[in-house]
Amino acid sequence: MSVSEKVAPSSSVSSSSDLDPLLKDLTEKKLSFRRNVVSLAAELKDVRHKLASQEQLFVRESQTRKVAETKAMSMEEEVSKLQKCLQEKDEQLRSSTSSTEQYLHELDDLRTQLSFTRATAEASAASAKSAQVQCLSLLKELNEKDCSLKEHELRVNKLGEQLDLLQKDLQERELSQRQLKDEVIRIETDIMDAVAKAGSKSEKDNELLKILSDVSPRNVQNLNNLLNAKDTEIARLREEIRILSAHWTNKTKELESQVHPISFIHKIPSEFGYKCYFPTVLNRCLFT
Repeated sequence: MSVSEKVAPSSSVSSSSDLDPLLKDLTEKKLSFRRNVVSLAAELKDVRHKLASQEQLFVRESQTRKVAETKAMSMEEEVSKLQKCLQEKDEQLRSSTSSTEQYLHELDDLRTQLSFTRATAEASAASAKSAQVQCLSLLKELNEKDCSLKEHELRVNKLGEQLDLLQKDLQERELSQRQLKDEVIRIETDIMDAVAKAGSKSEKDNELLKILSDVSPRNVQNLNNLLNAKDTEIARLREEIRILSAHWTNKTKELESQVHPISFIHKIPSEFGYKCYFPTVLNRCLFT
């Protein structure tokens, strides 16, 4: 039954009992009570509605809180991971910093070595330039020595030819002297044998023997003098040959000693672009 249906009978009752104040008061209280009940019901309904709304809000808040807690836990885990990663990065950064410091130290060492190497290279370049100048000077001196060696070689060859001619002439003279001496002795022997075989004691034969006996000693003496002179000349020629041989040997040794002090040129690096060579020194003997 609705509230309007309940109010209609109450109106008829109040009109019939106007004279009864207690009933009227009761009716009013009843009506007031009903109005209060209706109001309370409305309020209760409103409260229930609000409570339902609050419950829904609480559920949503609870769900939101759970989601937030889940997100917070996830964020905490993520933060923990990030902290761990940050620590690792920090360690890597420290290691990288240490490596960088080491590399910087090594770089400083390399720069120092590079400076030293540059200084050494500059000194080496100066030494190489000085060596180049010395090499050019030595090459010039070597060319001069080479020309001098060639000139001395020509002189030595001429001296050798002269010595060959002198030896050949000396040998021919010795052979001629021996042949002449043998021929004179043979002729004298033949004459003496012929005279002895003739056995004649004539005056002419005696004179001939006397002449032969006089001439033969003189011839022998003259021949001996001639041979002595030839021996002296031969000895003089031998002495000249010995002196020329000694002079030629000394010249050869002197030229070789002049070549040896510059024999280190072959050690000069090929990058200087020099071609070093040595002249062939005459080192032979024409006489034994």
